[in-house]
Amino acid sequence: MEQVTETIEPVVEIEEEIDELFIEPYSDTDYIGAAYNSLAAISDIDVGMMTKNNVAKINRIKRQSIRIISHCLNNLYEELFDNSVDGSDD
Repeated sequence: MEQVTETIEPVVEIEEEIDELFIEPYSDTDYIGAAYNSLAAISDIDVGMMTKNNVAKINRIKRQSIRIISHCLNNLYEELFDNSVDGSDD
């Protein structure tokens, strides 16, 4: 049996300068749009001929989409009708 001996050089870490890493978060309207598109994608699916597992997935998508829309719509409502500001728009 032959032994192979190689010299292994250490890994050199490369340091790169990252000026600024800015990730723009999605807005509430983006989330509402995505949730609405999810609901639209499954709206015409006939669950009568699906397995119970797939029906559960469809119901989960509906439930999650409605929760996303409700949460984001609430955020938008609070932003538009901030009660801490004295206004007479009511």
